[in-house]
Amino acid sequence: MTPDQIIDDMRGQLALRRPRTYLGGLLPAFCDFLIEMDSPGDSFADFEDFVRKHPLVTVGTSTLTVERNGDPKDVMTIRPAYNRIHNFYLFQEKRIGYPRSEPYATGKWADYKHWLDALVTFSAEQLQEVRKKAIEHMLSVLEKRAFDPSKVVIDPPVFLMLLERFPWDQRAKGEPTGAAFQAMVFAYIRADAPHLQVETRKVRTGSARLKGIGDIDAWNGQRLTISVEVKHYTFRTEDLEHCDHFVEDVRERGALGMIVAWDYAKGVADEVKSAGLVPLTIDDLKAAVRLWDPVKQQAAMNAFEWAVIQKEQSPGLIGRYEKFLDDMASPVF
Repeated sequence: MTPDQIIDDMRGQLALRRPRTYLGGLLPAFCDFLIEMDSPGDSFADFEDFVRKHPLVTVGTSTLTVERNGDPKDVMTIRPAYNRIHNFYLFQEKRIGYPRSEPYATGKWADYKHWLDALVTFSAEQLQEVRKKAIEHMLSVLEKRAFDPSKVVIDPPVFLMLLERFPWDQRAKGEPTGAAFQAMVFAYIRADAPHLQVETRKVRTGSARLKGIGDIDAWNGQRLTISVEVKHYTFRTEDLEHCDHFVEDVRERGALGMIVAWDYAKGVADEVKSAGLVPLTIDDLKAAVRLWDPVKQQAAMNAFEWAVIQKEQSPGLIGRYEKFLDDMASPVF
């Protein structure tokens, strides 16, 4: 076979109803393998002549493997050459339609001994030409699927930005103390437990008056699942003493009780744990939210906005939130 006849044969195999696409890698790998074996300088008559000098290894392998010059300690296999071509198509040239079947492809080498009969007689230039034409044909028939990073839209972690940058220590005229902080905790619970019905109350509205347990309650049907007391200050032992009814109500209902505070005085977090509650600070929420995906972050942001505008309805707080959004959109924020 001439170089052009081998290329034509490969093209015919690729045009079958069930194309043998792996041949677009196997043929160039044959060429690389023979060049690495210095085959062009040995004037072989055919493949059998080649294996007389470089005996086949048939035990423990299905790929083309030989002992170079009959030395069992110097073994050469076609697999590295094939892997290079395989990776070239898939990763460098982005031809994702090329089969990811290296063991299968190299294991089919014996079906193409008629190619090898001709290839071992070729010069290095002819082998390079066959390799080049085989690769060019494969690149022409396999569709390129390049990933364009410039088209990726990266959404910012908006809720984490709120936690870290909103001026929690400020308050507008007429804005209830702790309203923004409670809206934030509600938003956290709402996004973190989308399977529950989460309710929040306006700040300074007693939960008992509204038949609730905590400042924020999360329900599974009629069963209370999570109840949260929100404290926008450093929580102390005397504050826990004022939570006796909350502790008892949570225990009776078998709910998960939380106290989310700005911070805890020394040792008080342990006292909260001893009471059967989970003590959390804004730093704990930040640590959790850093692991959230952008969709969950946006869900929390939407919940915060709802609580501020629809539940609290404080013009001062709404104004502060709108200013925060404007500042966040600024390139220097």
